[in-house]
Amino acid sequence: MAERRPGNLPAEMTSFVGRTGELAAGGRMLMGGRLLTVTGPAGVGKSRLALRVADSVRRRFPDGLWHVELSQVAPAHLRPAGGPGPAAAVAAALGRHGEHPEDGGGLAEALGDRRALLVLDTCEHLPTEIGPLVEALLQGAPRVRVLATGRGPLGLPGERVLRLDPLPLTDPADPDPGCPSVALFAERAVAVDPDFSLTSCALTDVAQVCRCLDGLPLAIELAAARTRSLSIPELLERLDDMTTMPGWGAHTAAPRHRDLRAAIAWSHELCRPDQRTLWEALAVIEGEFGVEAARRAVTREGVLVTRQSLDELVDRSILLRSGDPGRPGRYRMLETYRRFWLDPNFGRPGRAVLGHRLGAGRWSRLPQGAAASPAGAPQAAAAVAAPVPVRIGRPVTSTLTPRELEVAELIAEGLSNPQIAVRLLIAKRTVDAHVRNILAKGGLASRTQVAAWFAERTQWADA
Repeated sequence: MAERRPGNLPAEMTSFVGRTGELAAGGRMLMGGRLLTVTGPAGVGKSRLALRVADSVRRRFPDGLWHVELSQVAPAHLRPAGGPGPAAAVAAALGRHGEHPEDGGGLAEALGDRRALLVLDTCEHLPTEIGPLVEALLQGAPRVRVLATGRGPLGLPGERVLRLDPLPLTDPADPDPGCPSVALFAERAVAVDPDFSLTSCALTDVAQVCRCLDGLPLAIELAAARTRSLSIPELLERLDDMTTMPGWGAHTAAPRHRDLRAAIAWSHELCRPDQRTLWEALAVIEGEFGVEAARRAVTREGVLVTRQSLDELVDRSILLRSGDPGRPGRYRMLETYRRFWLDPNFGRPGRAVLGHRLGAGRWSRLPQGAAASPAGAPQAAAAVAAPVPVRIGRPVTSTLTPRELEVAELIAEGLSNPQIAVRLLIAKRTVDAHVRNILAKGGLASRTQVAAWFAERTQWADA
């Protein structure tokens, strides 16, 4: 029996599709330096690629591969005094709870001359803490290397950056079944529907689905999960309404990975106010553009379009820069990011709901009197800490289960029972039963009253 090496790298639950070139490049870059950051837009697969890269160099790290999930660590301004920060998360992953000082220097001393790899996953919301922590680790533990993931680089000396683009697409008019985006869709579709196959007709539609979703792996996987209840033509038709995309129903996934809108809303929260304004202004531009074209298109007073401001959005993975060396300074925004602002169902009217979902299970609200967030910092919604019965308004006669609360929220969003069934990947008769329970527990007579009731609950919770 092979000797088990130390570490806590999570096992893969699904197949890994494509990214051969990126995997090879990531391995070379990591072994050629001591800090590699994988960056890219929401849903592009940064975490998955980083874990694959780490596993590919496992033999070079006899003292272990250590995965540190940071998405549950609140930023410093949202933590109560003395609350655990990223250094504590690293210490916990290493199994050193409280044994050493919870700072970079103490962790580096504990690691000493060990040859280990730290995978710091989801760093973007901790910019003021991750940089000093990584720097201290690299300086104090000379044989440790760090592989980080985030929407942008850490900005440290010696950092190597692997920018991850969406998966390649294929022309629906002449589709290639071996195209990575199509192959990913097919593999995930077979997982939920063993009878699924890429017939010539289905291949054309799948290629179009992947194109509509920008080749983003998360979006493709969410769409493929729908094939359990929708045909490919039905799925393609519903993609025009981006509100059909959230609600994967994979409750083991991180909150930002359960919902395409939540993944993009996470990026929105991490931008400064001026970056959000520029993002919204640039959403009117379809396809590639340069600085001058952006200036002509952005007519809103007070919005400054410069190469620096555009490059800041590139660093935030809001814009992608063209890789064609013959056309420097070309940019484009993914269609999903454009729709965040342009589609009334996808963006602005639902932002309160997005904030509620994004905060659930992630960060707790600070106690009254705590310091306010600095401008541009993520705003945390009240966390749902455990699956306990939840009251949805003042005049309730009973309590709702977490699933009933979820159904009530979707009713408030205007979804019908069949749409809720598709959203949650459950049978319509199950939704019907949940709705009957909600009406009975609340003493309500209609879905309209459920929507009003949920709105009251939201206002009450925010009061």
